[in-house]
Amino acid sequence: MRLLAALLCFTSVLASAQESVFPTKAEKKMARILEQQLVTGEVKTFLKAKMKLHNKDMRDLVLAVATLKYDEARRYAQGIANSPRLAEENTPAPAFKILQDNLRKDANAVVAACEKKNPEELSEAFDSMIATCMSCHNAYLVPLREQKSAEKGAKPATK
Repeated sequence: MRLLAALLCFTSVLASAQESVFPTKAEKKMARILEQQLVTGEVKTFLKAKMKLHNKDMRDLVLAVATLKYDEARRYAQGIANSPRLAEENTPAPAFKILQDNLRKDANAVVAACEKKNPEELSEAFDSMIATCMSCHNAYLVPLREQKSAEKGAKPATK
């Protein structure tokens, strides 16, 4: 319940910000033009572990940002900024590297805003970070979910 209240509070703060938390048209276009490529099992395992850590850090970061707990927010953003990255030759598509670099840049901007204890700068940096997350999810996670859903819906051929 407290988390929901904090999220609602944070959402209203973002709604009043000048820019949206949703990806720009250019980001959406970039995400849609990415080609789906096969990746090795090792890369899939790496990404799954990385996203699991991102999930926890982001949940904690949202609450810390919403309640302006700068030290906590800085710690979670720093964890995201410093997380291991895929080498360029292992990325699922060329633009993945761009999104990965943008996430690091955005997370570092959140860290800088926290160090300044500047709520406006923190809101802008976090807004940009969320937009990057959503662009990557739109490009990779949503198609994967749709593919898995289609596979579940497909009935085995009968004789």
